[in-house]
Amino acid sequence: MRKLFLVLIALTLLLVSCSTTKTPAQRFSLSYPDQVKHENGFLMGTVNYPSTFFFPSSTDILDISLLRNDPTTGLVSEISHLRYKNLQKFPIPFSMAYDKADLREGDLCTILVTLSIDGAVRGQAISQIRYSDQSFESLSLDLVQI
Repeated sequence: MRKLFLVLIALTLLLVSCSTTKTPAQRFSLSYPDQVKHENGFLMGTVNYPSTFFFPSSTDILDISLLRNDPTTGLVSEISHLRYKNLQKFPIPFSMAYDKADLREGDLCTILVTLSIDGAVRGQAISQIRYSDQSFESLSLDLVQI
């Protein structure tokens, strides 16, 4: 009986020593490592297709990327990305979340929209806007056929 009791205590101590505390992982900003991510912003808009002769298929993909252009280095980094599959019809409204810590007031941002049909790029739209802490403007992007 005493051996069973000692074995149970040993197993309990072993399990307790192997357990970890569940502290949440800290989030960080790729663009500004000294800042902690804390607040989301939203970029809203609409993507338009210039023709009414769009026949959607299951292979159609619409990618929307929010890119930050670094004024010092000229490097471009992706801040947020959306992907839509199985498109039904245009115009397509979108709402893209991004971390406000990745952008600073006055940063130049690029919105890149790509329409792929059967794996080939068939349309693109590009727009540049300045970031404002108040909010981004609502965008209307027209795809150009490629």
